Amino acid sequence: MNANILVETKDLSREEWLKYRKLGIGGSDVAAILGISKWMSPTALWLIKTNQTDDIAEENEAMQWGNIMEPVIRKHFAEVTGKKVVEVHAMLQHPKYPFMLADVDGVTTDDKGNPAILEIKTASEFKRGDWEDGVPAYYATQVQHYLFVTGVKKAYVAVLIGGNSFKVFEMDADTEIRKMLVAVEKDFWNKVQQKIRPEIDGSDAAKSLLDKIYKGGKEEQIVLPEEAIEYVDRYIEASAEEDNAKAKKQDAANHIKDIMGDYDSAKCLGHTISWKPVTSERFDSKALKAAEPELYAKYVKTSVSRRFTLK
Repeated sequence: MNANILVETKDLSREEWLKYRKLGIGGSDVAAILGISKWMSPTALWLIKTNQTDDIAEENEAMQWGNIMEPVIRKHFAEVTGKKVVEVHAMLQHPKYPFMLADVDGVTTDDKGNPAILEIKTASEFKRGDWEDGVPAYYATQVQHYLFVTGVKKAYVAVLIGGNSFKVFEMDADTEIRKMLVAVEKDFWNKVQQKIRPEIDGSDAAKSLLDKIYKGGKEEQIVLPEEAIEYVDRYIEASAEEDNAKAKKQDAANHIKDIMGDYDSAKCLGHTISWKPVTSERFDSKALKAAEPELYAKYVKTSVSRRFTLK
């Protein structure tokens, strides 16, 4: 492999590893930059890389099981293919583009004895469809990134789906994809360095960023430019679709409830349906304010936020 070693990772804590991730763009960041990630938006990634928000500090359960299963899948890949796999305990760095980083799961060889990368994945049963036609795009771009950083020409992607289905896919380095990745990653990293925010998207991260930047307070009403017309139309259309979907969802739920009657749970087409009595207690702030106004005033907390409406 032609990559440089940025840092040895064998003895790194997760916190230290996350800090090094902020020094560049890793393979798992690529899908977010391209806007095809199911887990992160370009804005959310930009906020992480510019130290305006924390990375995922704690592993969720799916990530934990992925880490637990990684050595098992690596061993099974070696047994099934007969290929030797070497673990790489280092964060790698492209020699020409030092902001392009890679944490590969292993290095093996192709059928001709040339170096090849091994990428290991786990997927839930619900994601089985994503793998029917090969490696999903949000993972394929990650692998292509690794191939470019390391200079290796072939990768194997070993995936365990639903805990009981093992598949191996082969991927070759693609020159056109490589050119695209270099261009978009350079552009994104320049935005990180210059703190130029990416294009606004529909993510919660973008909403939080706008709330943070613009505090409001200018009471004069303005007339928006023509560029806003598209977004106003889009908002109205989406609101109508949302209302229609909400009504359809409620209609379906009401029919299911009518069929269930007094039964608390049911099964249908592999789905579990629950309609159980729930007892909840709610604090009556209005009653407290009326009965004990001084006590209410002592503990009330005032917050200011901007509410968006379009009528």
